Amino acid sequence: MMPGPSEQRLAAFALVNADIAAVSERAGYEFRRLVELINTQKRYPALVPVLIEWVKTVDERTSLTDPRDLGDLRESLYRALTTLDALGTEAVPLLLTQYKVDPLLSDFNSYGLSNALLYLAMPSNFDDIARLAQDRSIGGRSPLLDWLIQQGREDGLQIVVREIEDPKVRPLAIKHLRKFRPLPTGLRPVIEPYLDDPDSEVRKQAKLTLKKLP
Repeated sequence: MMPGPSEQRLAAFALVNADIAAVSERAGYEFRRLVELINTQKRYPALVPVLIEWVKTVDERTSLTDPRDLGDLRESLYRALTTLDALGTEAVPLLLTQYKVDPLLSDFNSYGLSNALLYLAMPSNFDDIARLAQDRSIGGRSPLLDWLIQQGREDGLQIVVREIEDPKVRPLAIKHLRKFRPLPTGLRPVIEPYLDDPDSEVRKQAKLTLKKLP
């Protein structure tokens, strides 16, 4: 039987939930727990400052010591900030700093962070996103490659092409190329070798991308 969550983990999430519940009640929201903010279509502008403050102070306000528990709480906060009302706030500058937290995020947790930036980052953040997208110590950075493709810039496209070398992001990097408009030329020789890649997902994405490329 798998062990249940630790007392420290339960206590940390309970603290966040208490803040969410208190602000939600005053604002007339139905939310009472952090998990309820993830993937909801409902808006909660009054909770965005609460979430930002928790991202800033999670180390100080909890007794978490297990890197997995701390990473999971951080990621839940990032995912909760993936909301329309966080656009234009200090969320993006704050999230850009989170790849260097101590302890470092796992690949899984850093994917949640990258996904938040995929949603929230603005064109003015290009240089920061480009730098992070090329940092191969960040295993969960593939959404940053997606963001670069969506900007439609040639320099962003070339970063994504180079990052195909990294097995951690290879299948999604190849997949994201199909979103670039206009469809990039001259990439078939880059993608064709991956038709024989040991990873079945890489082979699949290479085949699909080659069908689209001119």
